Amino acid sequence: MQNNKADDLRLRNLAMPLLGKWVPFILLLLAEKPRHFADLERQMTGVSRKVLTENLTNLVSYGIVHKEGESSTGFPVYYHLTELGQSSLFILDSIKNWLREHEEELLHNREKSDKKA
Repeated sequence: MQNNKADDLRLRNLAMPLLGKWVPFILLLLAEKPRHFADLERQMTGVSRKVLTENLTNLVSYGIVHKEGESSTGFPVYYHLTELGQSSLFILDSIKNWLREHEEELLHNREKSDKKA
């Protein structure tokens, strides 16, 4: 397969907002059910409101997540996966399976690396 650097760069730029630290957790939570912002915030300990908002905004702009409601009305804003978002879940399942399969090796390597530091 021929490596096309321009194509790789284009795909990399397209993927970057979708590969954030919190994106997999957001997608997995929304795969369970639609959630309002406060529920997502409660479930995702450690994420700031600003970062969660930025991630959700990116996912909405790419059409992976749909936002319903407006916070200015006093009603909760709900988020749910779109059809496109649903179609991405197999990637997360593959990653989870790979992590389970290689968990011991990964932890062993990390422990070795920590001892060197």
